[in-house]
Amino acid sequence: MISFNFPILKNKLKGNSQIKTKLLSLIDQQKSGELKQNDDYFTDSISRVDWDRRDDTEREWVKLVGPYLQKHFTEEVKKIGLSQVQIFDLWFQQYDKGDTHGWHVHGHNFTGVYYLEFSKDSPRTQIVEPLSLRIIDVDVKQGDVIIFPSMFIHRAPPSKSKNRKTIISFNFNADYVEDNFLKKINEHENNR
Repeated sequence: MISFNFPILKNKLKGNSQIKTKLLSLIDQQKSGELKQNDDYFTDSISRVDWDRRDDTEREWVKLVGPYLQKHFTEEVKKIGLSQVQIFDLWFQQYDKGDTHGWHVHGHNFTGVYYLEFSKDSPRTQIVEPLSLRIIDVDVKQGDVIIFPSMFIHRAPPSKSKNRKTIISFNFNADYVEDNFLKKINEHENNR
């Protein structure tokens, strides 16, 4: 096995403070379900989620936040040399006290979380470092967005907070190497 480090991208969503109140209002009005599973594989209890509509771009809250996230994803993946972002799935999850989302992975190249409503005592996303099995509690605050490869095993541990936690989760691809990054790779290779 070859060990290979890869960053978890984290940055504040530009415009978060301008859209947060309206976005939460639209999410609160959105038709949704709950996710309750507890079997040999899944341990999930999420009070409100619209996962079943994850590819519906006509939801009002998606129309509001979509352009902000598209711009954010494009800027963030550029830092690791990628471009051509295409969002495939976008959904919200709201956690009340006792709610959890067990260990899981996603499809597509990248996944992540936008922490829309997140108090200081909200449980942080945990990601497993697969070679050491070290569990990383990702240090985030309200308004942050994290992005990581979708095959990273992660979870939302059980909430002990009396405050609701609202996240927007997503899956997207970045399908091309960014032009300037490709030039840097070629220059580095030529100077070896």
